Parts: sequence; C-alpha cells; structure tokens
Amino acid sequence: MKAVLLSLMLLVLCTGCWDMKDINSLAIVSLAGVDKDPKTGELLAYYQVMNPTGLSTRTGSSAKAAVYTYNFKDFSHGRFTVKTGMSMPRIFFTAHLQSYIISERYARQGIMDLLNYIELNPERRANITVYVSDSPLNIIMNSFTTLDRVPGRFIRSLTNHYERNFKNSVYPIRFKDLDKEMNHHTPTIIPIIHYNGTKPSSTSNEVEKINATQGGMSFHEGAVFIHSRMVGRIDEKSKVLFYILNKNYHRLTDTITVNGSFVDVEAQRIDVKRTWNADKSQLTINIRADLRIINNQQQSKLTLHNSHEMEEAFNRFLEGRAKQLEQLGKDKGWDLLGIQDNGGRESNWRQTEVTFHVHSTMKTTGNMSTPYLLE
Repeated sequence: MKAVLLSLMLLVLCTGCWDMKDINSLAIVSLAGVDKDPKTGELLAYYQVMNPTGLSTRTGSSAKAAVYTYNFKDFSHGRFTVKTGMSMPRIFFTAHLQSYIISERYARQGIMDLLNYIELNPERRANITVYVSDSPLNIIMNSFTTLDRVPGRFIRSLTNHYERNFKNSVYPIRFKDLDKEMNHHTPTIIPIIHYNGTKPSSTSNEVEKINATQGGMSFHEGAVFIHSRMVGRIDEKSKVLFYILNKNYHRLTDTITVNGSFVDVEAQRIDVKRTWNADKSQLTINIRADLRIINNQQQSKLTLHNSHEMEEAFNRFLEGRAKQLEQLGKDKGWDLLGIQDNGGRESNWRQTEVTFHVHSTMKTTGNMSTPYLLE
C-alpha cells in the first residue's frame, strides 16, 4: 500500500492534475477479470478495488476486507468505465492493476476484442500479466487469499517465482506478448489459475483456517493460445519444457532413475542452440545444462563413474521428454518448437526431421557426496 501511495504522490508532482483530495477519492483496482457468454456475447467484468481501511495495520480497523469486488455486465468493454460510476463512490483508477484474469470459455472464443480494447485505449496498460481461469470466475474474483491479503498481489507473487528463470527476468504472459505473437505460428502459453474448492472464501475469517491449500488458488497447467484464441491445455512440465526449447527458460527440476533408484536433479544455466538445414528440412536442437543433485536415493557411494551415469540418465530423460513434446505438437497441430517461425515451411512443418542432443555436466553434489548407508 505504501508503494501505491508513493507512486500516486509522484504522479501528482509530475502532472499537477490532482490534489490530495482527488487521491483520496480514487478506487484503486488491483485485479480485473472478464467472462463472455458464448451464446449472447454479453461480457461480465469483475474489478477488485483496494480498501485502505482494510489494509491498515492499526488495531481496531473499521473493516477487515483488503479489497472489494464489483461486477458489471455489458456488451462492450468500453462502457464498463462509465458503469463503475453508478456503483463506486470513488474514481475508477487502473494504473496499479496487477493482473487480468480471463475465463476459459472466453479464451476459447478468442480474445481479439479484448486485445484491441487494451491496445487502443491509452488508459489501459499492455504490460499487465494475463491468466486464464478454469474455475468459475465469480469464485476466483470473490475469494480472499492467504499470506497476502490482496489477491492481485498474491497472484502476481506466484508469477515472480518463475520470472527469475526467464530471459531478461520477464515471464512472457503479458497483453503485449499476446499481441506480439498474434501473427506467429509459435503458440503463447498462459498460466491457468485454479481454485482448490467449491465455494469462494468470501469472508476474511475463512482464510484463517490452517489448511491453506483447500480454498486457495494455484497455477494449474497452461492455456495454449494461437492467433489470440485458446486452442487447448498443456500440463505444467510440458509448459516449462516448451519455454526451455524456445530459449526463454533456463532452469528445470525433475526426477531421473539411476541404477533403479530415484535421483532429483536441478538443471541450471540451460542453453539451447538450433541448427537448421532448410534444404533437407532438418532441425537439430543442442541443449547444454549444469546439474545439481537435490535428492539422491541410490544406495551406493557417489563416484566419478556414478556422476557420469547421472549425467547420461538426465540426457536420455530430457531427450525423451523433448521428443514427446514435439510429437504432441504434431498431433495437435501446434507448432510448439516454432519451426514455421524459424525457417520451416507452413505447408510441411510437421514433416521436419527434428533431432535433440543433450549434454549435461554434474557441477554440484550437495552437502554430502554419499548418502547415508545401512551397515
């Protein structure tokens, strides 16, 4: 809240348009959501407005709610701003919007109208992160969250865990990313927000329960967008691999099997290079990674030979996963490797011969080089 007030003060100093009385009259929107009825085309928009009294740390605060959710119906995005004045006693203000959530049924109809509205309206920001909800939007938008009382910040913080591993520390799930990829063949994959429950946590008392997972929100698979329309879903592991193979992501954690035992490894500083032979329609993808052991369940001492066994097991594992993702794309008609956008032909991209080569190096083995062994 301090950051919001500080930025508002700077805005006042820079523009001279508002006085302090005006600032205290703003309805600061932190999270927005929209649904669209496929039969009638009617839009249902949700806006979560921050409640300064609910965010106060003073004892005896007059209200518990950190945000209030308003919803409006109309057939055009542009008229919602006018409708807010009929219900909100403060001026509608979206400069601090954290995220935008779209219902799955709206995403599958195509969101070209929403992208045009965001892009053409100077009061809307195209760098806002976008999510798809596979849970009813009214539940998502009317639920409190744990650890962070503002749901918009809660969802944005989940995103921050991933951003550090992306190129330039930017998770490419903004409106501007959808705009940029709209005419490309490579899909854009947007996280799916899922609500773990059947009823919304609509009162602050309900988030005081110790089971924070039940009745909470989490990322759940990914929505595959092609030309601004959701065409399907992809699981979380495939989503991460998609970003790795398209040279956007640099870290992977998974479990491999070595000598019949499970070993959890983390691949770091992943580097992907592509070699394209247009004449023969051949694509070679070379992947290099540094490995770190997280959990080693082998009942044997860690030796140089065993270290190489883990490297080879990881290489085989990642090559197999990459081939599965390639085949999934061909089966679905999704160019998940971006072949058409990197030299391949639109008419026969599925016939492209793709070869994966993975080379990993064990760099870190943990605090102990050998697990505890029973005598």
